[in-house]
Amino acid sequence: MTTMRAAVFHNGLTSLVLQEIPIPRPGPKQVLLKVAAAGVCHSDTLLLSDTLNDPRKYVFGHENAGYAVELGKDVENIEIGKLYAIWDIVAHGPHQIPGLPPFADSIGIGENGGFAEFIVADASDLVPVPADLRPEVAALAADSLITVYNAVHNRAGLRPGTKQRVLIYGVGGLGHQAVQLAKSYGATVFACDIKASARELALSLGAEQAFQPTELTSLTSSTDESKNFQVDIVIDFVSNQQSFTIDQAVVKGHGNSLQETPGTIVMVGLFGDNLSFNIFELLIFRTNVLTSLYGTKDDLKASLALLAEGAVKPVVSAAPLEEVNKVLDELRAGRVTGRMVVVPGMKATKA
Repeated sequence: MTTMRAAVFHNGLTSLVLQEIPIPRPGPKQVLLKVAAAGVCHSDTLLLSDTLNDPRKYVFGHENAGYAVELGKDVENIEIGKLYAIWDIVAHGPHQIPGLPPFADSIGIGENGGFAEFIVADASDLVPVPADLRPEVAALAADSLITVYNAVHNRAGLRPGTKQRVLIYGVGGLGHQAVQLAKSYGATVFACDIKASARELALSLGAEQAFQPTELTSLTSSTDESKNFQVDIVIDFVSNQQSFTIDQAVVKGHGNSLQETPGTIVMVGLFGDNLSFNIFELLIFRTNVLTSLYGTKDDLKASLALLAEGAVKPVVSAAPLEEVNKVLDELRAGRVTGRMVVVPGMKATKA
């Protein structure tokens, strides 16, 4: 066997091309892994744009778990047959393509990723998956949960035993995991989403209340203080103008006094573009506005531990690699609940 099935990015196309390509060989200090599961991310749909001029051809898939099957020269402490999650992000790669972030030389974003039967990764980027953790779940730690952990634990600063009130804005593939993580830390968690199914999911995962955006707009503009909704922290997985305006309103009550801890907004989502705000209001209420993206290798280890402990139980569905474009279409249309992964070798579903 010298070739493998892969979903390849071609410039100007809004779908991936399923084709046979050579199975890669590991170089020094690299490992060949048989892909067990690869997550499908909203950022994949953003990269598949007919307006983005990226001349490279590469295999998509940046959220991966796989079994080590071949070791390159000088590889140590990697076991053949063991399941690993792959951490890989290049902070500032050499390719600066207009419209792409500066990490455009990462696995699945410039370099060949996990929408294939096999993948090569640096041995130093592999993190062993705890025993009894399913590959479909472990793969999510490599992008979605590591992103959630960084936002909740590092950027928002939540810790076990907290009594803070936290709003999770957007209960999709990332947000539903953030509800669980914040709840496991002891926070009083609220949620906001335009979709009724997402609000129901948030409530089932422990949120105290789940709002439509219009409900929060009404509550934050109320002159009756007993009805005025306020939280300590907002973690925003949408990050458009509507969400950012609401974010500011629900935390601004914390900056009325210099003795009070100001409210914090953590922006994670990629649904917005340019955002407008009143700098005077931000200054007066001393609102902390932070951004959050991905995480470190240590964050990946922590994320896998959370999954093993059951502190976070992602809602995940699997589809065959051959149906990756169908999954991307479902994601674009907002019809995915939780997170989707593709599994090479999985039998296709019946039409």
